[in-house]
Amino acid sequence: MIIIKNDNSIELKNKIHAGLRENNRSKCKWLKENISADITKKDFIPMNFLAYDNEKLIGGAIGFVEYNWYYLDLLWIDEQYRRIGVGTNLIRIIEKFAMSKKLTGVRVETWDFQARGFYEKMGYKIFGKINNCPPGTICYFLNKYF
Repeated sequence: MIIIKNDNSIELKNKIHAGLRENNRSKCKWLKENISADITKKDFIPMNFLAYDNEKLIGGAIGFVEYNWYYLDLLWIDEQYRRIGVGTNLIRIIEKFAMSKKLTGVRVETWDFQARGFYEKMGYKIFGKINNCPPGTICYFLNKYF
């Protein structure tokens, strides 16, 4: 008889992760050649870019490299520094970095009240969306290939 239980132990989580990782590596040539079978080895590289006005932090892009993509997780610019090119410069620096590392592209998600138009002006294309995430909001997924 199969029983399903709730269990949040790290040990069992790692066992599931190891099983999935090995399955994925066995079916994807790129993963086998580039990703270790060792689940304790980090496969993503944090890569953040911060903007300052003198010593004052005015914004930044928080992200990481994984699976040959740059994942832009967070982009924030202080309200008084918006619409003067800070965000555009951050995106350009991320793209320059991604191209220098020969990454496939950049991925980002944004809510309908955030920066969809900004990313589209920068050449990003919508590849998916989720309605009501959070409720009453649309979450858009965008990317840009190089």
